[in-house]
Amino acid sequence: MKKILFILYRINIQRIRNFIINRIGKMEGGEPHSKTLREIFKVYHNVIIGEYTMGGCFNPNLVGPYTTIGRYCSLARTAFIRNRNHPINFKSTHPFFFNPGLGYCKTDNVGYKPLVIENDVWIGHNAIIMPHVASIGNGAIIGAGAVVNKDIPPYAIVVGNPARIARYRFSPEAIEKLLNEKWWEKDMDEISKDIDAYCIPYEKKDEQDNQDNF
Repeated sequence: MKKILFILYRINIQRIRNFIINRIGKMEGGEPHSKTLREIFKVYHNVIIGEYTMGGCFNPNLVGPYTTIGRYCSLARTAFIRNRNHPINFKSTHPFFFNPGLGYCKTDNVGYKPLVIENDVWIGHNAIIMPHVASIGNGAIIGAGAVVNKDIPPYAIVVGNPARIARYRFSPEAIEKLLNEKWWEKDMDEISKDIDAYCIPYEKKDEQDNQDNF
């Protein structure tokens, strides 16, 4: 059944594709676990989604091609990722003149810039990742409504328009330890054996840190 749905997904009708995405997700235990959904997005949309990642990345209208998303990421269903823009140096910025899918120009005249979102990244409600961003580091948080126009380092918390670094999630020493540990390379079967270590604050911080909203 899953193989049939995978083949039927090539029919480029939105309601059919939405049905297939929802159906496969239910069949395979949801977005965090579905291997077929990841294969669909890789083959049909040129979007690579790591294991256990969930959220808006499973909407092809919200994530542009040539996007790679790591493991254990959480994306709001209103986050918007686009890695190319309308041309400002053409006679017109209209898609008729750079998007062959609209039936006028013969070739795709505006290239995509690859984007790599690393592991354990949280992208909040209505956040926008602009086309010239190339990387968002491990453990970063993109706050609600943020407009990201430059690369984001690991474990940075960014807010605003344009996005600025408000602070980092942990101390430099803790960040270095996490980056060396690479816990996100573990599967949940392994992590589950030590789940309590993931369900408490990693580093003692001020009480205010637990009250921030992103």
